Amino acid sequence: MRHDGQPFRWRGITAFRLLEQITTGKETDVEAYLRWAGRERLTVVRVLAMAKHLFELTPERGRESLDNLLERAATHNLYVEIVALADTAAYPVSLEAQVRAIGEIAGRHPNAIVEIANEPYHRTQREEVRNEGRLAELSALVPEAVPVAVGAWQEPDAAAAGEFITFHFPRSAREGGWGHVARLTSGHEMLLRYNKPVINDEPIGAGAVLQPGRRDDNPDRFRAAALLTRMIGMGGTFHYEGGLQAQIPTGREMDSFRAWQEAWDHLPEDVETTWEFRGAGDAGAAVERLNGTAAGAWEVQRGDEAWVLVAGERENVSLEWAPGWRQVDVITWAESRLVRAARTRS
Repeated sequence: MRHDGQPFRWRGITAFRLLEQITTGKETDVEAYLRWAGRERLTVVRVLAMAKHLFELTPERGRESLDNLLERAATHNLYVEIVALADTAAYPVSLEAQVRAIGEIAGRHPNAIVEIANEPYHRTQREEVRNEGRLAELSALVPEAVPVAVGAWQEPDAAAAGEFITFHFPRSAREGGWGHVARLTSGHEMLLRYNKPVINDEPIGAGAVLQPGRRDDNPDRFRAAALLTRMIGMGGTFHYEGGLQAQIPTGREMDSFRAWQEAWDHLPEDVETTWEFRGAGDAGAAVERLNGTAAGAWEVQRGDEAWVLVAGERENVSLEWAPGWRQVDVITWAESRLVRAARTRS
């Protein structure tokens, strides 16, 4: 929820280096990126407040420029997801001092969101960060008015300690490359179990070439992933190679971004909040059976209307409709389709 009580639609993008660019006098590049992100109707940019390996940003320099970035982002109607702790093994920083300072700065800006740590389990984090209870303690240092997540652990229970959950879903290359799309369905279970917002915050990234399990270059899969993310009711972040350096996507990465953006054009605006998610064949589903080979079929329903996503189609794929349901319209892509269906009650 936003400060005005309206639902907040998380439509994010990886822009790790934005804060570092301000510290090195590249405000023109930062402004160009934020202007572009605002025009693209994005709502969140995800940035690192400290870093060592992708680029060098000391905690002190990051904090000094954070007010500047938050003010700039606000002029483009963008929230900033601030990752407070990254590459902590490389710096002798006090975790309490870093999180408290980030929280104080964030508390001055209504467009600030805090994630305590990026992948706390990662080898670039010091051992103290890898303690679930420790991150929960640190999150308490952030002012109550600032939305906070502890960070994306490999197990959902550990990630659920904050006000919302950031999760990095498996980047499986199975099912003909569609595995990372199908694995998103576990987000539905997380929403039901924890009753908190879930953000698909760092999925497999877009890249110029396919790197199984790390980068995908298929726009069709990014479109389907974004559609499924929305249907499940999660917020979504577009992750891509250029985003590590806060570069506006180009080439194949831009193609994938454009396809990902289509999820907000093809589905109802309120699909995350007022529609019910089901898998094909579930009780009450409009689709009774999926025939043929595909990564899966999932749907959202409200009243007598349904939207069905069929993803990773391979061969001889057809849908068997439950009694009373019929196809009304369909959008077809290379290996996926989105079907709008209606039910006639006798």
